[in-house]
Amino acid sequence: MLKHYLIVALRNLIKYKTQTIISIIGLAVGLVSFALSGMWLHYEQTYDTFHEGADRVYVAGTTSNLENSGYSSITSPMLAQHLMNTFPEIESATYGNRIVTIENTNNGQTSSWKKMEIDSTFTSVLPLVLLEGSYQFLHNPDEIAITRQTALRIFGNESPIGKPGPTLSTTITAVVEGWKHTNYNFDLVGKRVPDENRLWNFASGQTLFRVIPGTDIEALKKKLKDMEVTDNEGKKIKYPVIITPLIEEHYTHPSTSAFIHIEHIRLFCIISLLIALSALANYLIMYLIRIRMRQREWALRKVNGASNTGLMSLLVSELLLLLFMTFLVALFLMEISLSAFRSISGINENALFFYKEAGIYMSIVLCIALCFAWLTLFLQNHFTLQSAISSSSTTHFSNVFRCIGLWFQLAISIGFIFCTIVMMQQLHHLRTSSDMGITHPDVEFVYYLSGILSDDAEDWVRKMQEIPGIEFHRITDVPLPIGGKSGFYIDESDNKQQAETEFMVNDFQISKEAFDLLGMQLIQGTFPEDSHGKPVKVLVNEAFVRKTGWKNPIGKQFSNYYSVCGVVKDIQLSPTVPAFPSVFTVNLYPPKNKNAFTYHGSYEDAKRTIETYIQKTYPNFRIGTQSVAKMIEDSLASERTLMKLLSVASAVCIIIAIFGIFSLISLSCEQRRKEIAIRKVNGATIKNIILIFLKEYMSLLVLAAIVAFPTGYIIMKRWLETYVIQTTISWWGYVVILIAIIIIILSSIGWRIWQAALKNPAEEIRTE
Repeated sequence: MLKHYLIVALRNLIKYKTQTIISIIGLAVGLVSFALSGMWLHYEQTYDTFHEGADRVYVAGTTSNLENSGYSSITSPMLAQHLMNTFPEIESATYGNRIVTIENTNNGQTSSWKKMEIDSTFTSVLPLVLLEGSYQFLHNPDEIAITRQTALRIFGNESPIGKPGPTLSTTITAVVEGWKHTNYNFDLVGKRVPDENRLWNFASGQTLFRVIPGTDIEALKKKLKDMEVTDNEGKKIKYPVIITPLIEEHYTHPSTSAFIHIEHIRLFCIISLLIALSALANYLIMYLIRIRMRQREWALRKVNGASNTGLMSLLVSELLLLLFMTFLVALFLMEISLSAFRSISGINENALFFYKEAGIYMSIVLCIALCFAWLTLFLQNHFTLQSAISSSSTTHFSNVFRCIGLWFQLAISIGFIFCTIVMMQQLHHLRTSSDMGITHPDVEFVYYLSGILSDDAEDWVRKMQEIPGIEFHRITDVPLPIGGKSGFYIDESDNKQQAETEFMVNDFQISKEAFDLLGMQLIQGTFPEDSHGKPVKVLVNEAFVRKTGWKNPIGKQFSNYYSVCGVVKDIQLSPTVPAFPSVFTVNLYPPKNKNAFTYHGSYEDAKRTIETYIQKTYPNFRIGTQSVAKMIEDSLASERTLMKLLSVASAVCIIIAIFGIFSLISLSCEQRRKEIAIRKVNGATIKNIILIFLKEYMSLLVLAAIVAFPTGYIIMKRWLETYVIQTTISWWGYVVILIAIIIIILSSIGWRIWQAALKNPAEEIRTE
């Protein structure tokens, strides 16, 4: 009997082969999109959750003008003990280096090891599972612990206890369990040598602490934000602390600018869910329409003795067969997309992990589809023979669900296209806008050279000047954070109390040639010849003027030392973090020489040309450079990835919508063939019939646009508000999208309606 059901189910799927193929492919794409994005979001939100009591562990950080993000997780070595002594809510605290990468060369081979340097209080915050040896390595800097995985890689099955460690002058005295899926991925663990500079204004490590159960975290955050400490001179100073849950640190304060922001991952997950829902709606609506179209067939089966149980089994067999084929196609799509997904997400797990996790999310969608279809079958079983033979209810039911499905898919497609266009506009604006404060962002500054001895420096310069298409420059004092930043505090501003006005400024030295080469913009005052004399003549940026509240900054003096000579436009290196207040001096300190070059074409081609040319003389030559353009590109890494994902999602959604429209049009023509025939008998032309269909779909398009455009505008307007520099949402985007969708609809349904309209009405009425 089961074989019979499967054969009949397969025949029915083949009968509607176009709809079957579209349903399988569309639903499979939705399954893969939702599964991968859901798995990605879950993965990012579960770092370090395996620690006992991980929800009570926090990372302490501070605001910092020296970081483009405005935040630093590097704190004073004094902080951990101060937290323990001052706040009873804190159960334990520790201070150590997060991870130190150590290279060891042996027999000409270089190995790299990740070492976590901690103090003896570390295990009270994050426990280490000891497998062999003792915790003595926490008290002796000459001893070291090694993870079980690293020990197996180096020593095989031999015990590593007592053997020399991978680092110099250390002995392995313990084996610990390594951590996986963590912010602290280490190979070795050792004691951190205490800092000689135990000062509040010195920072070189990270502070972690664990709170007691039931702590009011919001109240603790407020107290830490307003925290004051006593410096070595006995003076009270503010030391505001920002705390982040350990399990949120990975995505709240990522260690690399190329990381995909968690907000963008969430957005991608929502997008993928909409794709899955669109595909699911497409499948379910076609499924419902096909069930209604077959009511007479089922009525005849009942008349001829078929039982309700038999009919239900037949339909369930067809449904399960289709979902099984969908699952197989989804696995195939996942296999071919897994490599690209690994590259984008940065999840370095084996294939079994991906299939296991994705299978859970796929099962959720398949269960939803199965439950909805089962409910439909259950209701279908209660129709009488008379209602099944009558076609009026069937036609009305099918039309309603067809319109809902088309409207939903068109609305999602229009929304995705609109959001993608706005995102492309914003990224282009950030790359090219003069609001970034630099007219020539593609100037490459050399920060790293290898294979060139100091005696050969002049020869290297001559060779750089010989390379066609490369314009070489030797300049001094570049006002960019290449190689680090420095800063100092000032407490001057208009109409404010001194206690409220102290703030930190970045301190740069600038030369006129660097100013001109970068294309910086002087918006007030003049460029000083030098900063010698009293008071020191300096340039300040717009952020400095905003911070002080000065309406007429030229000639203003601050800190009893500086006098404002000019105001330059903010250099906006991060699109989401406002520029920091900065002071620029000229020739005040010994000049710092920089080598720079400009080029034509792509950076990769220019770099390859330089290295190939110079390696003819110096085979080991390598070069590393940095530019404002690359800094901006690095800060936009997450946005670029999101745009790629959104572009793919838009394309997928459009394809699903086209398939859905084509499939539903085919079913509609099948359902309405008698209506078309009667209209032709009564004098309707092919043009009239096509216009009837187009009028219906254009109306749905307008209704979809009415919902999609305002919703997309609200979403993208809020997204743009997270940027300091914003593009404008142009009116032409709406027109282009509508024209594109109209062309897609016309091209996808025109010929199918034309085919239906050309059929002989007499034959259609007779077969009906």
